[in-house]
Amino acid sequence: MSLTQRFDVAVVGLGAMGSAAAHRLAMRGQRVIGFDRFRPPHLMGSTHGDSRGIREAYYEDPSYVPFVRRAYDLWDELSDTLGQPLFRQTGAITLGVEGASMVRGVLASAREHDIDVDVLDASELKRRFPAIETSDDLVGVLETRGGMIDIEAALNGQLDLAASHGAELHFNEPVEKWLPTDMADLESPITINTAQGSYEAERMVVTAGAWNAGLLGKLNLPLRVTRQVMFWFEPRRNPEQFAEGALPFWMWERGPQDFAYGFPDIGKGFKLGHHQPLDEVDPNGYPQEITEADEANVRTWLSRTFPEVGGKLLRAETCLYTNTPDAHFLIDVHPKRPNIVLASPCSGHGFKFSPAIGEALADLSMHRETEHDLGLFTVNRLMDPNAVLPPTAKPSAQAPVGD
Repeated sequence: MSLTQRFDVAVVGLGAMGSAAAHRLAMRGQRVIGFDRFRPPHLMGSTHGDSRGIREAYYEDPSYVPFVRRAYDLWDELSDTLGQPLFRQTGAITLGVEGASMVRGVLASAREHDIDVDVLDASELKRRFPAIETSDDLVGVLETRGGMIDIEAALNGQLDLAASHGAELHFNEPVEKWLPTDMADLESPITINTAQGSYEAERMVVTAGAWNAGLLGKLNLPLRVTRQVMFWFEPRRNPEQFAEGALPFWMWERGPQDFAYGFPDIGKGFKLGHHQPLDEVDPNGYPQEITEADEANVRTWLSRTFPEVGGKLLRAETCLYTNTPDAHFLIDVHPKRPNIVLASPCSGHGFKFSPAIGEALADLSMHRETEHDLGLFTVNRLMDPNAVLPPTAKPSAQAPVGD
C-alpha cells in the first residue's frame, strides 16, 4: 500500500482517552486518523465491563476536582448529543476506618472545594445501607453527586461522533512503528507504519494504554501494567438491599493495599473489583481466564464486607491497568518532539475523566497549552536517565481504587 494523504493528527489507541481525543479533534475541524489494535470496545484492555464510577470529592488529590467537574459537564453534553443517558446518579460512598487514607483524602477535597458530603458512623451506615457489614470503627463519607458511567455506550458514542465529523478510524490495525519524516526537525511530520500501510500526520496523540511503553520506548517511562479482575455476583439473600437506589457506588479501604470498589445491581448483578499488589503482565499475552484463586480471594473479601451478596458468580472479566509510580496520570507534550502528545497511563482511575482528557489532548495537540491544570501529570516527573526498559519498581504511592 502506498503512502496515504497527510492527516493533521494521528491518534494511536482508541479506548477511552483516544476516542475522546479523536472526537474533540475532529469536531474542531482537524483531519484525524485513528488506530487501534482491536475493535473497541473489547476485552483486551481497560475500557470494558459495563460501568465505571465517577465521584467529585477526589481522594487522590484536591487538584483533580476542577478536572472532574469539567468531565461531569462534558458527560452531560455527550449524553445530550447522543440522545441517551450515560450517567446514573447513584451517589458515591467511601468506606474505611476513621483516618484511613481514602477517607482523609475525600474529606480534604470536600473541604477545599466546598463539596457537600455526609460523614456516617457505623450505626448510621447500618441503618441506611443494611447490605454493608459494619464494625464499630467503620465510617463512610457519602456524596450525592457520585454515580456510574455506561462505558461501552460512551466509547461507542465518542467513536461514532469522531467518524461523523470526518475522522478515519482504523480498527484491528496496530501501529508497529512511527518515525519523524526528518529526524533533525523536531516538529517534522510523523510517518506511522502498520501491517496495512504507511500514513503521515503533522501531529500525533499517543493514547495506547498498556501499549504506551512499547510505542514510547526511548523515553524509558516506568509504566507498570497489571491484571485486574471484575466480578458480577447474584445476591444470596435480600437482593433489594443491593439494588440501585438502596446502595450507592462504593469504595472500601480495609487496610494498606486492600481495597475494592463496586456498584449496585442494575439488572446485571452486583459488580465489584478487589485490589491487591499484583505482578506485571505483558499486554500481548496475559492470562484472561478466571482462576479458582481469583474467585476464592474475592469471595473471602465479600464475606467480611457484603456477606449476603456472594451467591452465584454471574460473570467475570479481566482488565488491564497501566500504572505510573505515583498513581497520577500522564498527560503532556512529548519532551523531545512538541508535535506529539502523550496520555492514558491513568493508573486505574481515569475513565471518568475521559471527555475532559480528550478536550485537554485536543488543546495540547493544536495549541500546546490548555486551560486544564495538568501540573500533576507531567512526563518529566517519570523520566529517569538511569532507567532501563521498562523499570519494574512498585508504585511508591498508594495505588488508587480502580473505578
